[in-house]
Amino acid sequence: MNTYGIQYVSSREIVDRYLSFFCERGHYELSGSPLVLPGNSTSFVIAGMQPLLPYLRGQTIPPSPRLTCLQRCLRTDDIEAVGINSLKNTSFHMLGNWSIGDYGRREAITMALEFLLEHLGLEKATLWVTVFAGDPELCILPDEAAIEEWVRVGIPRERIVPLGVEDNLWEMGGIGLCGPCSEIFVDRGPNSGCGSLTCRPGCFCDRYLEIWNLVFMEFERLTNGALVSLPRRNVDTGLGLERVASVLQGAESNFSIDLFLPASERLTALQAGGEQTIELRARRIILDHLRAVLLAGFAGVEPGRDGRGSVVRRLIRRAARQGRLLGIQGPFLGELVEPLALGHGSLFTGEEHALLPTLKERITHEEALFARVLTMGLRYLEQIEPDGRNVISGEQLFRLHAEKGFPVDLATEILSERGITVDWLQYERSKEEHRRVSRVSAEKHFRGM
Repeated sequence: MNTYGIQYVSSREIVDRYLSFFCERGHYELSGSPLVLPGNSTSFVIAGMQPLLPYLRGQTIPPSPRLTCLQRCLRTDDIEAVGINSLKNTSFHMLGNWSIGDYGRREAITMALEFLLEHLGLEKATLWVTVFAGDPELCILPDEAAIEEWVRVGIPRERIVPLGVEDNLWEMGGIGLCGPCSEIFVDRGPNSGCGSLTCRPGCFCDRYLEIWNLVFMEFERLTNGALVSLPRRNVDTGLGLERVASVLQGAESNFSIDLFLPASERLTALQAGGEQTIELRARRIILDHLRAVLLAGFAGVEPGRDGRGSVVRRLIRRAARQGRLLGIQGPFLGELVEPLALGHGSLFTGEEHALLPTLKERITHEEALFARVLTMGLRYLEQIEPDGRNVISGEQLFRLHAEKGFPVDLATEILSERGITVDWLQYERSKEEHRRVSRVSAEKHFRGM
C-alpha cells in the first residue's frame, strides 16, 4: 500500500487495465499514432485527440463510434515550467477514450468514475471535479448537465467546482474544435497544499492533482473568434499516465514513478553535488528532456538547426546545462539512455529498444559538440554585471551568441535565474548592425573578384 492507502500499480498495468476496460465497453483500440504526423499543424503530436481530428470533424468514418488508445505526446510551448512543479512534462503518455457522435456526458462520467474506483482503487472521498461555469460573452450557459451527472454518481456538490473559460473551455491552439470540459482531481492532502482555507481545484498549489479531462466537443472556434455549434457532438477524454501513476505509486512527483526510477538512480550515481532546490529542478529537467529526445528519436527526428531537429537540439542543450548544476562536467546524457528504456520496458517496442545504441551515440555526440560552447558561455554569463535596474545590454547577449555560438534562449533563461533581464531593443539593433556589416563585407568581396 502506498501513501494514499492504495495498492501499488505499475505504469504498464495502468495502461493494460485502461485499454481492457474500454474495449470491454465497446471501444475499438487504435494503435498510437507516430509522434510525427505528415501534414500536422504542429511539429509533434501535442494531444491525444490530435491524430483523431478527421474522425472528430466527420471527414473520415472511424472504425467504430467508440475508440480508445495510448498516445505519445510532445510539446514545448511552456518548457520553462518543467521542473518547477511535480507535474509538467514536455513528453507524456495520454490514455484516451472517445465517442464519435455516440455517448455523451452521462456515459463518459459514469465510465470514468467506475474505472478510477473499481479498477484502479482510488477512493471517492479523494476525488474533486471541475465543470465549465459558462460565459455570458460567448453566450454559453453553465454546464449544469455535467453537475447533475457528477451528483448522480455520488460526488457531493461541495466537491464540484465551476471554473471559467481559461480552465474549463478546452481548445487546441485557439481555433478549431472545442467545448466545455470536466476535469477530475485527486486531493493529495493538506500537507501538499498552500494552507489556505479556500484551497480547492484551480489553486496554484500542488494539493489537487488533475489526472483526467473529459471534453464535451460541442463547438468549433472560427478564425474570427466566433463559436459555432457542431452538427455532431463528440466526447474526447485524456487520462495522463504519468500523473495517475504518481498517485498509484505514492510518488512525490511524475519524475519519481517507475518509468524514470532506473534513470534517476543512475543520475544520482553520476552527480557530484548541487544545492538542494536547484538540484531537484535540474534532475527533473534532465529526466524529462532526455525522455522527450528518445521519443523524438524513435520517430526519426535528429538534432538539427531547423524545425523538429532544433527542438531536439534545444532539449539536449538544456539538459546538458542542468548537468553542470549537479557538478557533472562532461557529457553524461548517454549514460541515462538504457536505464530510461529499462524503466519504460514494453512501453517501448522491440524495434525501439534496438535503436537505443544508435540514439545513445547520437545524443552523446551532440552533447560533446556543445560542451566547449557551454563551458565558455557559462563563464561569460557569470562575469556579466547588470546595471542598477538589473538589466544587461543587448549587445552583450548578441556578442555571446554571434561570437561563441551560445543559444540566446538558454542564455536568457540562465540570466533570468539571477533576476537579470535583457535590453531587447539594443539586442535587435546589434543584430541588424551585424547584418549590415556582413552585407557590406560580402559586397566588397564580390566586387573585388
